[in-house]
Amino acid sequence: MSWDRKLWGVQLVGVMRERPILIGQIWHDLHHRGLHKDEPTRALLFVSRSAARAWCKAKMDSYKDRPEYELTRKWRFRAVRVREKVTVL
Repeated sequence: MSWDRKLWGVQLVGVMRERPILIGQIWHDLHHRGLHKDEPTRALLFVSRSAARAWCKAKMDSYKDRPEYELTRKWRFRAVRVREKVTVL
């Protein structure tokens, strides 16, 4: 019993890091800490590329009017293809 789905995730680019990072659902809702105790963190996932790209654009638009000295102004989000694979062991 398993599933193997191709979805769309979001990478954060332009942070003071060597490589982009795949962001988690906390970016979508800062108050979401899991539905139950010990629930693992999850990637922010979308079924369609257009939905992922729309989220990226909205997030970048929300940061563009911040002062020049804020690092968040330089953050870029990019839709990336991801695979979610779950298998019962």
